[in-house]
Amino acid sequence: MSSVCDNFTLDIRKKFFTLRVVKHWHRLPGEMVNAPSLETFQARLDGALSSLVWWKMSLPTAGGLG
Repeated sequence: MSSVCDNFTLDIRKKFFTLRVVKHWHRLPGEMVNAPSLETFQARLDGALSSLVWWKMSLPTAGGLG
């Protein structure tokens, strides 16, 4: 019976905000994490995400499929 409780506890932990975000936070570049202000952080994050989205959207055409 305790294994059922242990599995339930582990499943609950996966849904916590901090556990879902920390692994992504640690993957961010240092200059983004150490930004001097929230505005700087947001600008750097927007730049990184926009280039990532652009790269993913341009993949099919880069392979000659489009």
